[in-house]
Amino acid sequence: MDIEITRGRLADVDALAPLWTAMVEHHRTVVAGRVPVRPAAESWDMRRREYASWLDDGSGLLFLARREAADEVIGYAVCRLLASGPTFDLGPVRGDVESLAVSPRARGAGVGTALLGAVRAELERRGCRHWSISVAADNAAAVRLYERVGFRPLVHLMHAPLTG
Repeated sequence: MDIEITRGRLADVDALAPLWTAMVEHHRTVVAGRVPVRPAAESWDMRRREYASWLDDGSGLLFLARREAADEVIGYAVCRLLASGPTFDLGPVRGDVESLAVSPRARGAGVGTALLGAVRAELERRGCRHWSISVAADNAAAVRLYERVGFRPLVHLMHAPLTG
């Protein structure tokens, strides 16, 4: 599949809703009832506001994937530029891939890899030395993708419910 990656803008955010909601439903199956997952529409409303805020304040980068010469967005990545924090010296600013969503029918065709390549190139262009991404531990396909492009575990986020 020939994939075209372009930079997105605030005006592109609403077009991401179907990809986000498909990703939320995928996460629902990945965690298989072990962790509560918000309804997809509620989740999108929250994430949409975050995307708009990050793009508006300049801390967010949006990349869109399309089949070459097509209008339909088949995947996207949102990356935030963040301070590296006091413990690990990751440079003044690091990139954190907040979202990587690919249409279910386009998964496995190199869309995610192409999007991550575009994010990486932009972060390097900006002088970032490190980037990060979070993944549900049970999302084996995503873990394999992220490892193929060079991500390795740094910390383990542990989770436990406080009730029942």
